[in-house]
Amino acid sequence: MNISPTKSMKTRIMYVVFLCIIAASAYICYKLFDTAVVNNERLSAAASKQQQDSFTIKATRGTIYDRNNKVLVQSNTVWDVILSPGDINEYEPQNRDFICRGLADIIGVKYETLVKACADTDSRYYVAKRGVDRNVVEKINEFITKNDLKSVSLYTIESSTRSYPNNALAASVLGFVNDNDEGYGLEMYYNDYLKGVDGRVVSVRDANGDVMPYEYETRYPAQDGNSLVLTIDETLQYYLEKNLETTVSQHKIENRSTGIIMNCKTGAIVAMATYPGYDPNDPSYLFFENDRKLLAQMADDGAKEEEIEQKEAELRERQWKNKAVGELYIPGSVFKIVTCASALEEEAVSLDSTFYCTGVADVEGTRIRCWSAGGHGTSTLTEAVIRSCNPAFIKIGQLLGAQKFTQYFKAFGLTEKTGIDLPGEAQSLYVPYERMGIVELSSSAFGQTNKITPIQMITAAAAAINGGKLLTPYLVDKIIDSEGNVIKSAETVVRRQVISEETSATMRQILETVVNTNGGSNCYMEGYRIGGKSGTSEKLDEYGYDDMRYVSSFCAFVPADDPEYIMLVMADEPRSGYIYGSAIAAPVVSAVFKEGLEYLNIYPQYTAEELQKQDVTVPPVAGYAYNSIRAEALIIGAGLKAEIIGNTDGTTVVAQMPPAGTLMPYNGTVLLYMGDGETQIDYKFSTVPDFTGMTVEQANAAATNAGLNLAVTGAGNNADAKAISQSLTKGTTAYSGSVVEVNFLVNNETG
Repeated sequence: MNISPTKSMKTRIMYVVFLCIIAASAYICYKLFDTAVVNNERLSAAASKQQQDSFTIKATRGTIYDRNNKVLVQSNTVWDVILSPGDINEYEPQNRDFICRGLADIIGVKYETLVKACADTDSRYYVAKRGVDRNVVEKINEFITKNDLKSVSLYTIESSTRSYPNNALAASVLGFVNDNDEGYGLEMYYNDYLKGVDGRVVSVRDANGDVMPYEYETRYPAQDGNSLVLTIDETLQYYLEKNLETTVSQHKIENRSTGIIMNCKTGAIVAMATYPGYDPNDPSYLFFENDRKLLAQMADDGAKEEEIEQKEAELRERQWKNKAVGELYIPGSVFKIVTCASALEEEAVSLDSTFYCTGVADVEGTRIRCWSAGGHGTSTLTEAVIRSCNPAFIKIGQLLGAQKFTQYFKAFGLTEKTGIDLPGEAQSLYVPYERMGIVELSSSAFGQTNKITPIQMITAAAAAINGGKLLTPYLVDKIIDSEGNVIKSAETVVRRQVISEETSATMRQILETVVNTNGGSNCYMEGYRIGGKSGTSEKLDEYGYDDMRYVSSFCAFVPADDPEYIMLVMADEPRSGYIYGSAIAAPVVSAVFKEGLEYLNIYPQYTAEELQKQDVTVPPVAGYAYNSIRAEALIIGAGLKAEIIGNTDGTTVVAQMPPAGTLMPYNGTVLLYMGDGETQIDYKFSTVPDFTGMTVEQANAAATNAGLNLAVTGAGNNADAKAISQSLTKGTTAYSGSVVEVNFLVNNETG
């Protein structure tokens, strides 16, 4: 029997259907909202992940040049090797092990490392190795093609690596950066200019996961970084570092040394070095042999591994620090330049002022010693600077007064950072006026209380001798874009006028006398007008008198009448037995000047007396007959003496010692051996004396008695100078007439 639905049943069915439609519509709307709004980013990313492939085009980092456009830092093209675990799992899981083994053999990465990486199938970008060269890329491409692998599973992308062609040269200035844009030096300070803007390539994949043709690719090109042209001169930098290395070795410098050469008219830094430094090509390697020995000793003593690792991290951090700007030191007597200039400017003293030194000064019950235990007696202002007399400068500081002293301390830029374009510049530690009593003023006046940076000291010293202008030091002359256009240029910045030109001229005169006095200091150079001042400070805040450590420094400028360049050298904790800045740092300054001044187009201007003392070249006289008198005449005409060895009758000069072309001292003796050319030459030999500790007069006598010629280097004109080294080893046998070079040094604070 057919039962037809009643009207009420039809109505209920319609309601149910209607409710179902509404529910279905609501669900669809919910899903659309959830997809299009709530999870839009996540789902879009998932779709893009399946349909698109993208990778970064690394921007090429800018080049860094020296002031003569020599490359100091450059970027080289390399490639990063990329694995996509997600694509391997999706498209060719059967090849996972094969890919890992093959790639491990090509790039030298452990197979187990690659397998572990491929286990993370949510990842589509794993860097298997960074910075491979073109040969490796070609092997990878051949591996992919030969084995018909998916190009999305394994590929390479172009990148770049930083290269420092001169290795450790100027490392403390240039610095480095890591992949997180963290680092040191100019690389860090100018990172935003150097790094450029990375690009990106977006490619489309088909249903099989293969990258579609090039026309479906979208490329956003990278913008290469800007380049820097520095004020640093590669050649001067080399001279400075070479001589810092020598003094670190000779004087067993334990806490590194540093040097700065600055154009005192502009503030441009032409050389800045810290030695030992590091190699930015491998910055983690401990460059200083003493540091490596310390870690080895800790291991031998049974130190825990974590203790050794902590110490290694400390040593690595220290070697990356630029000592010239990032570390404080007590300047010692070099600071007397500032005190003297301030007192002259305020007319608290004059060139006619006199001071008396007994060897110690009593300042309200505090006894402050002079470096000269016997004292200096009465000194004029110039003599007080020459003698580096502490009691005299205590008096000068007191005459200036605490208020004026602190005002000039600030005016010379010593309470603030210099503003040099390097990261990590340290802030000075000093006694402010409110806490400066008579004792603090007295010790501050000769440079033994406040702590400043070397860059602050050389900037203040430059202001004292350049006409009174305090400059902002700088290292980057200009910034250029990838097309060579200059986008930024440096300009000389005069922060303030500290002292008058008249006072500055007086300071130049005084400091030139310091170098020239008593026949010349350890920084004296014939033919050049050089001014300078040494410093030797005690590290009282770190060590006691039983194990006192010292900081030795010297600051010099040239030419003294119109300074162009100023140099500061500082050696921290010498342990060779020498402590004075004049004995340790001044020879470094002199050596750099000797190599660098003519390079800088600053040439010597000798007096007639100095010209007479210049070394002369031995002329060639072998083969001349004696009876022609020509051989002896040539020797005498060259400014030398001749000693005839053998029978002169009917013979000729068959040999000479020193040989022709040798440079030897004026008025030295050349031995002329006579013979007939057939008989064997009977050479004379000498035993080389030990010249150590002799004065020049004593050394000359010893050389003459031994039949040798003495060539004097260093402070040989100074009556207080003593021999410290010689070119021929004592006790060895040498040809009579040979030239032995002996270096003389003044080993006191005046040297």
